[in-house]
Amino acid sequence: MNANFCIIRRICQNRSHRGIEPAPGCNEKIGWKKPGETRNFKQKICPSNIFQKNSHRAFSRDCLQPCFRPGSAFIACLLVMSIFMTLGLGLLLNSRLFLQAQGFRKLSRLSSYAAENGVKQSLNRMLEKAQEISSETEINEEIFLALRKSIEAGKTEAVGPLLEAGLVNESEDFSGFSWLTETTAVLNDLYTDEFYFRATFGLNIKSTGRVQGFSGAGSEEVKAELVLLAGHLPLNLVPAVVEKTGISEKEIQKIKLKDLQPGVAPVSTIKRTSGKFIPEDALPLLARALKILRPERIPYWLLRQALGLEPGNDPVPDGVYLVEDSLGPGGLYVQGDLDRLLFGIDRGFQSVQLEQGEARWLLRFNPSTATTHFFSPEGSREFAELPIPLVMVNGEVSELRTGRRGKDGFLTPAEDESTPAFLKGVRITVVCSGKIKIASSLFSEGLEWENGLPYLRSKQSELIIWSTGKDFQTAETVAGGIEIQEAWGKKITIEASLVAGGSGLTVSAETGEVEIIGSLAATSVNTGSREVSIYHGPHEPFQNAAPDLQVYSETPLFHLSHLRILQWRSLR
Repeated sequence: MNANFCIIRRICQNRSHRGIEPAPGCNEKIGWKKPGETRNFKQKICPSNIFQKNSHRAFSRDCLQPCFRPGSAFIACLLVMSIFMTLGLGLLLNSRLFLQAQGFRKLSRLSSYAAENGVKQSLNRMLEKAQEISSETEINEEIFLALRKSIEAGKTEAVGPLLEAGLVNESEDFSGFSWLTETTAVLNDLYTDEFYFRATFGLNIKSTGRVQGFSGAGSEEVKAELVLLAGHLPLNLVPAVVEKTGISEKEIQKIKLKDLQPGVAPVSTIKRTSGKFIPEDALPLLARALKILRPERIPYWLLRQALGLEPGNDPVPDGVYLVEDSLGPGGLYVQGDLDRLLFGIDRGFQSVQLEQGEARWLLRFNPSTATTHFFSPEGSREFAELPIPLVMVNGEVSELRTGRRGKDGFLTPAEDESTPAFLKGVRITVVCSGKIKIASSLFSEGLEWENGLPYLRSKQSELIIWSTGKDFQTAETVAGGIEIQEAWGKKITIEASLVAGGSGLTVSAETGEVEIIGSLAATSVNTGSREVSIYHGPHEPFQNAAPDLQVYSETPLFHLSHLRILQWRSLR
C-alpha cells in the first residue's frame, strides 16, 4: 500500500517539473520550476484524479522506486516471532503430556511386573507345599474318613496348608517392587465310592503389585485346578509308588516321570510307602470274573462249579477255561503256566490267544457289534454278548507279547515294533499269581509320538497287568513279579498300568529304552542298566464300569494328582 502512494506522489512531481497543470482536485498546486532551481514539494495527492489524459507521459523510471513507511519491518518480525513462539509453546506442551503419559505407562507396567512376581512366588510356594504333602503317601483309616466327611460337607480344610503357603507379602529394596497375594479355594467336583474319593478344587490367586514412590497399583489373577485323591486308591491313578525298602536312590534317579496333561505343574513324584500296599489276594477280581457273589474264599468245588467242570473237590486240571452262564461269557481262567499270551487286532476284533504246550485257545470279541468267538481244542463257540475282560492265570506267563493274525486265523508273534496289540478304548486286566515276562511292546492302535511325547487320537485303552505273588488256590507265596525282557534290541513301549507284587519289577533288557505309558506300582524296582520313562496321563473314574476290574491299594493312600493353571489375567 505504501508503494502505491509513493508512485502517485512522484507522478504529481513530474507533472509540475514539466509545466503541466496539476491535476484537478489536488489540494495544493505545484509551482513552476525555474531552470537551475531546486525546490521541495509537499503535496497532498488526490488518487482519483491522477490518471488523466496524457498522464502516462508523467511516468519516469524514478517513479517506480519503492518507498516504505518507518516501522513496517518491525511489525513483520513481531508477527513471525509470534508464530514461532506459538508453535514452540505447543510443542513443549505436547512433549510434557507425552512424557507424563509414557511415565504413567512405565510405572503401570512395573506395577504389573511386581504383581506378576507375587503370583509366581505364590504358585512356587504352593507347588513346593503340594510336593511336600504328596510325599506323605500313607494315611490311616481315621484320617481318610475325616477327610471324606469334611469334603462331602463342602469344606476346603484339605487344601488349607496350600492356601497358607500361597500367602505372600514381600518387597524388594533394589527394584522398589512390593507385592501382596490372596488365595481362596472352592470345591468344584467330588467323586466318591466305598474305596476312595476324588475331589477337584478351584484355586484363585490374586496378587497386587506396587512400585515405591508411585501411588498406582497393578493386579494379576490366576485360576488353577487341584485334584486330590485319598483312600484305597486304584493303583492306575498313581504314577509311581514303591515300597521304601524296595528301591534305592540310584534307581529313583533312573525313573523319569512325565505328565501328559497340558499346563500341569509337576506335583507327582515317586511315592514310597513304609509297608505293603499291593494286595496279595486277587479274590475280589476272581469273584467278578467267575461270576461268584462275594465269597470269603474259592474252594475247589466252587471253582469247578464256576468253570463248568464235574462236581468234586479235586484240583482243577491244567488248561484254559471260559466262564459262562445264562447271561453270557465271563472271564478266562488259566490253571497252570502259560507258555505264551498274545494280544492282537483282527479286522475290528480284539484277539487274546493263550498257548499251553501244544494247545491253543483264542478269544475274539468285537466291542462295536457285541459279538464274541471262542476257539479251543474242543471246538468253537459264539456269543451275542461281550466277555468280562479279565484273564486269570494261576501260574506263570513265560511270554507276553503282541501278535499278528496268521493264515489260519490264529495269532503269531509280531516281528516288528509298529504292530498295535489293542483296539482303541478296550479295557483288559491280566492277573497272574506268578511271574509275568513281557517280551515286546504293548500299545493300542492310534498311538503316535509328537515332540517326544505319546499322543492318542482316540480314547485311551486301559490295560492292567498284575502279578500277586500268591497262589490263587493254596494261598502259598510264589516268586511273582514282572520282568521286561529284550525286544528286538530297540525301545520297548508298554501302554499299561503295571502292578508288580512278589519280587517287583525287573528290567533285564540290556539295550533299548523302556517307556511305560500308564503307571507303576511295585514292591521293588531293579532297572538294571536301563532308564525307565513313565508317561502318566489323565484318568477319569469309571463310574459306570461293570464289573470293576481295577486293583485297589491294600492301605489308604493320599495323592495330589495335579495342579493345573486354567487362566491368567491382568486386572485393571
